[in-house]
Amino acid sequence: MPRTRIVIQSRLNSSRLPGKALMSIGGMPLVELVARRASRSGHEVVVATSNEHYDSLIANHLARVKIPVVRGPLDDVLARFVLATSDLAPTDRVVRLTGDNPVADADLVDELLAAMDASGHAYGRVDIDQVPEGLGAEGFSVQALRDAAATTQDAYDREHVTPWLRRTLGELLFVPAKNPGEPTRYRCTVDTLSDFDRACLLFDSTTDAVRVPWAELMDRIVRDARVDGPTVPSRGQGHLRQSRLVLGTDQFSGQAAPSADQVRAILAAAVERGVSHVEVGRTQELAERRLHAGVEPQLTRRLKVISRLAPLTEGAAALRVETSLERTFAELGRREAAAALLPTLADACRDRGAGWARLRAYQGDGIVGLVGVCLQRTAELPMALELEGLDYLTLPFNVLSGGLGDHVEALIERGIVLSTHSTFAGGALLDPTAEGAKTLESLSAELGRADVADLCLSYVLGHGVVTSVTLGATNTEQLRQDLTLMAAEPLPADQIAQVDHRMAEAGR
Repeated sequence: MPRTRIVIQSRLNSSRLPGKALMSIGGMPLVELVARRASRSGHEVVVATSNEHYDSLIANHLARVKIPVVRGPLDDVLARFVLATSDLAPTDRVVRLTGDNPVADADLVDELLAAMDASGHAYGRVDIDQVPEGLGAEGFSVQALRDAAATTQDAYDREHVTPWLRRTLGELLFVPAKNPGEPTRYRCTVDTLSDFDRACLLFDSTTDAVRVPWAELMDRIVRDARVDGPTVPSRGQGHLRQSRLVLGTDQFSGQAAPSADQVRAILAAAVERGVSHVEVGRTQELAERRLHAGVEPQLTRRLKVISRLAPLTEGAAALRVETSLERTFAELGRREAAAALLPTLADACRDRGAGWARLRAYQGDGIVGLVGVCLQRTAELPMALELEGLDYLTLPFNVLSGGLGDHVEALIERGIVLSTHSTFAGGALLDPTAEGAKTLESLSAELGRADVADLCLSYVLGHGVVTSVTLGATNTEQLRQDLTLMAAEPLPADQIAQVDHRMAEAGR
């Protein structure tokens, strides 16, 4: 019968949390906890660390507690795995785990291997697009591992161990039976100090940190997360996917702006509830700085940036695109953006489209994901849709707008992200003394909405072509209220028509 060996890669020089492998969780160093949980059902376990001098601390500790360890090149992790399995037969199996995922355990490994046996796949992995980060595991044969090591010399392949296997063998994308879903919200890896703090609390609440099943730990994580409120749903597919709420940052500048600590709390609350993107404008330079100062390392990885460029100048449109983007990158401390948007449609046409072409060149270089334009009104949609390579549009849209006209099909067909703002018309729609307030209050009650704010948001999101709504916040209480409304069911088409009719009667 083939043997199965679990190889756990670990090192001390983590960029975001150096030394975490030996930080204590559940009464023992993290790397030891991961190894003991993985070997609980009797599988062989070997920790593969580097031959750098500082990783002697890992090797020495594991030797004292009688957990096998091998050492090899720091950046050639594939070579370490070959060393860790050098005594196995070609038909034996390897499971790859990482030393910063303490929730993963022998039960998860056994379920993955059973799924591979049932499907006949030579390579299988936990599907990280559907399963919380921190439950990653990969399975493959010793022969496949040796083939990869003999075939590829690509630095990326050798650092990440399995890319060659996936390309060559195909893959089983495995989802365990007790997967809670919502992979970003229920993450359970130890990547930063706040992750470490959460992991300590999680394992301190158990009577046996080694034997507690991963599914039981995940149940606790889910219960704790749900206390804060529902997760904000997402819309779109692949690189076009966004949470319904995009966090606006215009409120991060000005005299009433929140402090750096408040900004950090707002960002953390947004990410924990499932917000995927933050929008920042180049004209709001202070907002960019505060965003950079408030973003902790794990938020940098989980919160994608949408950059609104500064207005372009006639005769220097391309140069202004470069200047605006590069300054934003410098302020944010990262040279990438999920999307970059010209501030007006006129800017996209300036200098015969030179600025637009330069923006698309950034996209071609892989620095910018999507490119788009900020529109001022719905009437600009036809001209915007003529832009070659258009991916993204922002637009003011609310219950006063009267719908999106005849452009919905074109937006859907092109797969364009449509993010709206001005949902509350600068607060006017929430003013009980404003004209039309009684109509909105009546509609809110008739349609079973919580309040006028709920009505306004559910109206916008009821238009299926709308990917997201941009909302800002100056404190976490305001943000949490908006996030809860974002998780509510949008208005159906007949109720949207009812709102349009009543608002038209009220004179809009």
